[in-house]
Amino acid sequence: MAAFAEMPAVFQEENLTAEDSVHLTPDEKAECETFLRSVIESGDYQQIMKGTLAGSFKRGVISACMMGRARRFLLQAASRTADESFGRGNHEWDVNEPDLAELAYLAAEKACDIFPISINFYDFGCLLQEQGRNGKARVAFKEFLRRANVKEIDPIARAAVSRRDIAGAIEHARQAM
Repeated sequence: MAAFAEMPAVFQEENLTAEDSVHLTPDEKAECETFLRSVIESGDYQQIMKGTLAGSFKRGVISACMMGRARRFLLQAASRTADESFGRGNHEWDVNEPDLAELAYLAAEKACDIFPISINFYDFGCLLQEQGRNGKARVAFKEFLRRANVKEIDPIARAAVSRRDIAGAIEHARQAM
């Protein structure tokens, strides 16, 4: 824990996003900071956090958090829909609730902006496809396929992509086109 206290601030203005154009809401920022801390505390990442890869590592973890947030919002949206289809929804209360599917897409979009690696665009395409937004899914899959053909230069990005079934993702994305 002492090593964590010596690290640079998690959300320094520089190196948070690729283009410094993504605004995280206070809720998103708090969730991502908690997630980043848990990742750092669970492994031996002190050297990475002090080195030249710190910014990339942070962006990768924050983007993973935002993609997880997107998945969670879609699950909540599906649960709400199921409640309504069984007559359990309180429609007066639901009117004031945010559109969870839309929040999911915004979170996934931010994940792609923060760490624009191929697999993030694939995940975004899958989220869109699951919701029947096939036109937008094709756009995300097209970007995934474009990026999948380019070797990641950043070692953190290479590590993130290497842990996924890229061949299977390429096949799925091509079929969706």
